[in-house]
Amino acid sequence: MKDYFKYRYTTDIEFNLSLKTHVAIIGNSGDFFLDTLINNNDKCNIFIGDKEYTPDNKFYIRKLMSFVLYKHLNIFVGETVRDEIVFGLESLAFTKNEINERVNSFSRRFKLDNLLEKDPNSLGSSDKVKMKILSSLIIKPNVLVLDNVLCELDYVDKLLIFDILKEYTDNEGVVINITNDMEETLEANRIIIIHDNKLACDGKTISVLNEEKLLKRLGLGMPFIVELNKYLMDYGIINKYYLTNEKLVGALWK
Repeated sequence: MKDYFKYRYTTDIEFNLSLKTHVAIIGNSGDFFLDTLINNNDKCNIFIGDKEYTPDNKFYIRKLMSFVLYKHLNIFVGETVRDEIVFGLESLAFTKNEINERVNSFSRRFKLDNLLEKDPNSLGSSDKVKMKILSSLIIKPNVLVLDNVLCELDYVDKLLIFDILKEYTDNEGVVINITNDMEETLEANRIIIIHDNKLACDGKTISVLNEEKLLKRLGLGMPFIVELNKYLMDYGIINKYYLTNEKLVGALWK
């Protein structure tokens, strides 16, 4: 599939992402990557589609790329959850009917439909994250950037959001999840490790998770289920990886 998102920072970091990609960015340089992505300094080249991210077209690019930042989880523009959600739609001049249809549909999907008239400040952290992600996805960007926010979700909401992100990438979206949690990398189909502001590793999820020596050298642990898979494979109990509890249990019961 043709590359859609391209990122290059000098000769130290360079990668391309195609549509329908969920990539986890992990390592000790997540803040550095995010800063260059948002501010796009003169050492950084970013393309979305065939457009380069430049000062002249930054507003056009920002319509295609939406951010959910940890430091903004408690910053709100609306008095109610509904106001918060519709802000982006109103700024893009959607009609009232279009706004109502999207709000009703998305709020049900995110299980926030009973909280629309609540003050955003009154929400728990998990609902705040869902609201922020909803507010980003409702304008239907081509690229969604998440900055260490999924860790604030409770277990049930995390399952829901990963399901929604799967739907989003299946519909040609690109998810870039900047995270410190190795468990979240299991939901990605690609992992990029950025260490000391350099690209340390880039590949398909299971390939990167197999780089045990590299992960340890960089101070990154492996997800528990990967370690369990390796243990079971060493004893000949299974012969391939099963990266969900359901699939692993199913394989053990065969």
